[in-house]
Amino acid sequence: MSYISYSRGKFIATDEVNLGILSNFLSVIRGFQVFTFLKTINRGKPIFLELHVDRVIKNAKLMGLKIDISNDELIALVKETLSKNDFSKSESNIMIVFAGTSPTDDAGLRTDKKADIFIVISKAKEYSKESYDKGVSLGLFEYQRMDAKIKSPYTYYGGLKAQNIDDLSSFDEVIYHNNGNILEGTTFSFFGVKKDGTIITSKADGKILESITRKVIIDIMKKNDIKHNIDDIPLEMIDEFNEAFIASSNRDIIPVKSINGKLLNNGIIGENCRNIIKVYKAEINAKN
Repeated sequence: MSYISYSRGKFIATDEVNLGILSNFLSVIRGFQVFTFLKTINRGKPIFLELHVDRVIKNAKLMGLKIDISNDELIALVKETLSKNDFSKSESNIMIVFAGTSPTDDAGLRTDKKADIFIVISKAKEYSKESYDKGVSLGLFEYQRMDAKIKSPYTYYGGLKAQNIDDLSSFDEVIYHNNGNILEGTTFSFFGVKKDGTIITSKADGKILESITRKVIIDIMKKNDIKHNIDDIPLEMIDEFNEAFIASSNRDIIPVKSINGKLLNNGIIGENCRNIIKVYKAEINAKN
């Protein structure tokens, strides 16, 4: 199935979307780019679109990218792009990108040109049914994102490094830790569940990405009176976890069966995980 995307003011086939080495030198070579990633459900309805648009525009301004599009205009453009696609057979992923163009200084670091806008529509990534039914294994990697408030290519360096280390290849996914605390995953947020049922996740204090899915889950826990805590997660706390789960915009919520080889709840998906998955699904379907 082919998809239609928005690229530099035109609607074109997704396969034709590209960044040029010279025309997008600042994005390709310098990493001068911000993006956000979400998906559709229920035949082409984008989940949490307003939150994703708000973040990517704020990130663009924080990085210093020159843009002249408002939140409402970008939301309308995403919806127009989606309207040119057929969702009768499958859902899609949506990537919104503000990409730096060519430099206007001799060092190749500055520009007074507006960033290119891309809205890339592709087939929704599907994780294995086994991951949701039986959980995933997590390995530990010592790393902390630089300038984690901005979702940009350079914030994924640690993930690329971790996923290509042989010692971590036996794990399904990898979570970062630094200064004795668990932070987040390479492309997902982490939530531990203590034996008393309290769900804990790290503080978004500049050390982790301010994930939209994480924000939504926290709001859901508040709304449903689910015991939770936003705080540091010392590595020793792994021994206190009876359950855990990871979350991202394309995964939704996936249970964790083990952390660094330690089996949680005898490898059985617990009731707390099942409950948060249930209320999360109800929330996204109610709004879409």
